[in-house]
Amino acid sequence: MSKRPHLSRPLAFGAAVLLACLSVASPSARAIDWPFLGGGDDAPAQAAGPGTEDWWKRNKKKAIMTPGKGFQVPGYEGYFDAKGRPMDAPADEVIDKLVEDDKPAGLLPALDPKIGINNIKKAVGQGPSAQAAQQALDAGKALFQQEEYAKAEDQFEAAANALPGSQIEAEALFLLGESYFWQNKYVDARDTFNDLVSKHPNTRHLDTLVGRQWVIAQYWERHYFDYKQTSRLRPNLLDGTRPTFDTIGQAVNTYDNIRLNDPTGPWADDAIMATASIYFRQNRYGDADYHYSLLRKEYPRSEHQFNAHILGLQAKLRKYQGADYDGTVLEEAKALLKQIRTQFAGRLTDEEKERLRNAQAEVAKATEERDLRMAEYYDKTSHYGAARQYYARISQKYGSSPVAQQARERLAEIGGEPSHPDRPLEWLVDWFPESKERSIVNQIPELRRDAETRIAEAPSDSTTR
Repeated sequence: MSKRPHLSRPLAFGAAVLLACLSVASPSARAIDWPFLGGGDDAPAQAAGPGTEDWWKRNKKKAIMTPGKGFQVPGYEGYFDAKGRPMDAPADEVIDKLVEDDKPAGLLPALDPKIGINNIKKAVGQGPSAQAAQQALDAGKALFQQEEYAKAEDQFEAAANALPGSQIEAEALFLLGESYFWQNKYVDARDTFNDLVSKHPNTRHLDTLVGRQWVIAQYWERHYFDYKQTSRLRPNLLDGTRPTFDTIGQAVNTYDNIRLNDPTGPWADDAIMATASIYFRQNRYGDADYHYSLLRKEYPRSEHQFNAHILGLQAKLRKYQGADYDGTVLEEAKALLKQIRTQFAGRLTDEEKERLRNAQAEVAKATEERDLRMAEYYDKTSHYGAARQYYARISQKYGSSPVAQQARERLAEIGGEPSHPDRPLEWLVDWFPESKERSIVNQIPELRRDAETRIAEAPSDSTTR
C-alpha cells in the first residue's frame, strides 16, 4: 500500500469528527462516499500511480464499494476513498479504535472533552509519539544553548504535547519556563512552572523553578511599591515583564505558588513572610495577622520567627477596631506579648523592650475601655443591676486607673436605682401564665455579693418534677 499523503490540519480534524459521528450510525449510513484521511489537493502527484487523479479517472468505474471499508480496485492492494486516495486502514478499524480508546473516565465520561480531543488526535496521526517528542526536545535544547529562546519555545511546546505524562514532557515544560524567564516573560514563566508542578509534582527541577518564582515575585513587589500610588491602578500595556493588571496581587499569588509548590522547601517561610509584609504595608492588618500567625505555627524553626512575633503583635493591635467590636484580638495580643517575653527574653534590645511595654499598656487600656463600655451599655438601658456588677468589677480589677475611678463615681450615682427597668404593659404581661421552664428558672437563687460571691444553688428536686 502506498504511503498516505499529508492532510492539512483543518481537513483532518473535520474528517475525524465525521468518523466519530459515523461510529454510531446505522450500517446503511456507512455505505456512502467518505472524505477519509488522505492527501489534499496539494498532495504531490504521482505519475498515473494509485492515488493520483488520472489513475482514479481510469479506474473509478471498476472500483467496488465495500461498506465500512472503502473502495477496492482490481489489481491494486488496499482500500481507497471516494476520490481514489489510499487509506491506511478500513473505516471500521478506525472507528473501532476510536471506540476502544474512549474508556470511561470521570463523573460524565461521555462528556469528557479530553477523551474526544485525544481520540481525534490519534485518528489524524497526531497522537502520542516518543520519537517526535524526543526530536522536538533535542531541537529545543540546541536552540536554547544558542540563546535562541523564542525559537526554542515552539520546540519545547511540541515536545510537551507529543508525549503527555512523560519525563520528556516534564523536561520540556521546565525548559519552556526557562525560555520565558530569560526573555523576561515573567507571567508566562510563572504559569508554565506551575503547570509543570501540577503535572509532575516530583520534578527534579523543583528547587530551581521555585527560585525563579521567588525572583519574579520580588521584582513585581518592588516595582509596585516603588511606583507612584496614583499610577498603580493603571493597566500595564507596555512593559512585558509585568502583568497587565494588579501587579501586587500577582506577586502575592506567586508567593502562594511558592509555598504550595514546595511547602517544606527553603523558600516557603520566606514567601509567607513576604506576603504578610505586603498586607501590612497595605494596611490590611487582618490578612497580615493571619500570615504572621501561619508562619509562627507552621514554621517554628524559621529565621523569621522573631519578626513574625513582633510584627504580628502590631498587626493585632492595629486590627482591633475599638470597644464596640469583638475583643478576641485583645486576648490574642496578651497571649502573644507573654510568648514574646518568654521565647525571646535574651534577644530583646532595650528599645524593643520599651516597645513591648508600650504595647502592653495599649492592650491594657483597650481592655479597660472595653469593660467600661459594657458597663455603660447596661447603664444607658436602665439595667442598673448588671451595670453595678460591671462597675464594681472594673473598680476592683483596675485599681487606681482613670477608668476605675470613673467606674467608682458612676457606681455611687446609681446605687439607689432599681436593678431592672420597668416593663412596658407589665399589667398585661402578668395576665399570662408563666411556662413551666420559666418558673423553674425564676426559682434559681441569684448571686450574692454581700460578703463574697458564691455559686448559685441548684433548685430542689421538687421544682424540677
